[in-house]
Amino acid sequence: MEMSFIKKNKKNKTSVIITTYNDAEYLKRSLPSVINQSLKPFEIIIIDDGSDSDEAESIINSFQGSTDISIVYKKKKNGGPSSARNVGIKLANGEFILFIDADDELLKNSIEWRQEIFESLGKDYASIYCSKIEYFKNKSKAEEQVFETNGWLNVSLVGRGNNGIPGQITNHLFRKDVLIEVNGYNESLKFNEDFELILRIAKSWLFFGVNRVGFIQHIREDSWSNSDPYIAYAGVESFLQTSLDEKLLPVIEVNKRSKENRLSLVKKLLYQKYKWSEVSPYIDEAFGIAAPLNVKEYVLFFLNKIIKIGKKN
Repeated sequence: MEMSFIKKNKKNKTSVIITTYNDAEYLKRSLPSVINQSLKPFEIIIIDDGSDSDEAESIINSFQGSTDISIVYKKKKNGGPSSARNVGIKLANGEFILFIDADDELLKNSIEWRQEIFESLGKDYASIYCSKIEYFKNKSKAEEQVFETNGWLNVSLVGRGNNGIPGQITNHLFRKDVLIEVNGYNESLKFNEDFELILRIAKSWLFFGVNRVGFIQHIREDSWSNSDPYIAYAGVESFLQTSLDEKLLPVIEVNKRSKENRLSLVKKLLYQKYKWSEVSPYIDEAFGIAAPLNVKEYVLFFLNKIIKIGKKN
């Protein structure tokens, strides 16, 4: 289903793409944060990735009387965030594209200051990225610090958390023509798909990074402790193999992240009380890639050896 309210705003060049899947209630917070920007977006595009209900459409309709911004709504068959964003890219008419998730919240002037910077830069710049504030369910918050950039990315810092380069797509404001030229998202990836897109773009275009907050990310209750740990592990491995094949990351960085992926899996397996015999091979693999680097890793390394010796006896 597609619904469009064509009310073009020539004062802005930014299309905002919001993706939603069974979380339409959060649109009640994210949509007003877009509509009430100091510099209005050129258009708002909402892609519903096959939600079980039509709640998103109903919520969007409720905002129609309060804005003259062009709103496009499309519901598609479920295919994951990458496919939803690719649909949004194809529908977008703005010069710039800002992706946000349904549970994100833009600060009042988020579009204005980033677009102003973009318009001062050359066409060889693909993205302006910013920092964010994370709000947690327990009401605590944390302000992210990003590594400021003006030029080529240090790709090894992409997705490296605080003081790194954001690997999350919602930190970035992109030129639409760049996203079109690289054919958007790689829909075969189910994890780290944002990282892969950013790294692919970074091979040919420049980035401008500012340590200034642009949006709030509302962190939902963590579910990793109850999920299948092997799914995320396999997804990250797929991304790392793609990064190796396409030369998106240096080999040393791929190896470093491969080790980290195994240690992350070990942590989840132990939390979920898997048998040590199921955990041990991943400990061996991790430290086969690179030796322990800190006290925690050395404890795990020697504990694994002691338990294996005890089982032999």
